Amino acid sequence: MKTFIVYRTKARDVVNEIEKNNYNEPDQIQFEGVEFWDGTVAIRWHTETRSMSYWNSMEDLKKVHIYAHPDYGTRVEWSDGKIENL
Repeated sequence: MKTFIVYRTKARDVVNEIEKNNYNEPDQIQFEGVEFWDGTVAIRWHTETRSMSYWNSMEDLKKVHIYAHPDYGTRVEWSDGKIENL
């Protein structure tokens, strides 16, 4: 099992005023998660409207919440020290 935290360093700069409440400041965690032994993933949002979601794989999560927003400056920091700038 590995854990990770996700920052969105540019999101508040590229969304409109109404959407800004959905994103934290660049130095604040946007969401955190865990990747289980079988590849499934659970995440917990740190935003104003907190929620949890579950994914069949990290790749599925990335397709929806990371690759779909390339201008958000997403940084994933893994518990094993790996950092992904996506």
